[in-house]
Amino acid sequence: MQFGVHFSLGVGFNPTADDYARVVQKIEELGYHSAWIADHIIIPEKIEAAYPWTEDGSPGFPLRAPFPDVFALLGFLAAKTKTIRLGTSVLVLPQRNPIEVAKSVATIDMLSGGRFLLGVGVGWLREEFEALGEIFSERGPRTREYVKIMKALWQGGPIGFEGKFFQFPAVHALPIPVQKPHPPIIFGGESLAAMKRVAELGDGWQPGAMPLETLREKLEQLKQLMAERGRDYASLSLATFGSPDAIKQQPESVAQLSALGISQMVLGFMGKNTQDTCAQLEDFARVVMRA
Repeated sequence: MQFGVHFSLGVGFNPTADDYARVVQKIEELGYHSAWIADHIIIPEKIEAAYPWTEDGSPGFPLRAPFPDVFALLGFLAAKTKTIRLGTSVLVLPQRNPIEVAKSVATIDMLSGGRFLLGVGVGWLREEFEALGEIFSERGPRTREYVKIMKALWQGGPIGFEGKFFQFPAVHALPIPVQKPHPPIIFGGESLAAMKRVAELGDGWQPGAMPLETLREKLEQLKQLMAERGRDYASLSLATFGSPDAIKQQPESVAQLSALGISQMVLGFMGKNTQDTCAQLEDFARVVMRA
């Protein structure tokens, strides 16, 4: 089992560049597989949209939590590391211009030497879409079209595109990614629509934490969706989120997930500051990864 680290909320509320560098370098030093950064362009003060991963639908993070621009931050982290994979978990793709995203992804992949992982989601925060002037109800079909646009641009051009939301004549968009044919596209989400996106366009799936039996059922459903589209289920990378404390208390859960084909667990480390998060990273590595 590989262990990734989601640490957007593990650097305190007024982080510096050094805070992010210290955490990602500690993640790399301890032998974790990957480091993941969350994406929000803005956080509205008033939120009525239900957060999908809490029982009462309340946001699972403080409204004043820092969310730096993911591409600027990942470019910085790429320069501060050598081997660890770096990813978005997840980029809210339908809020952005896909041509610009394609350029940013290719650039980060170049700067990191082919270490970028593109986690993609459709978003849940309606008020964020509205503040940005985007249409929340279109986020699913836009995401599908935007991924197709990016894959086309990453071929090297000249490439034109005719879609429902975007049309453009033949263009060049260089550099192209180091990874071929492109960085892995890993979809989040647990709904049927989300799994259809994985089956149609994804290289991996990264759902939230769920009971083992529920995950087993969804994986069987995903296998069927892949078969219907003539795609090889075995080629997918499968990950899920986990709690470091829960895994330390129930280490058998790692083997149970591995038996289902899950190859990576993404762990949320949310220390009150950089020092606390680094201590948590060291403790988990000692108790679980070195056991």
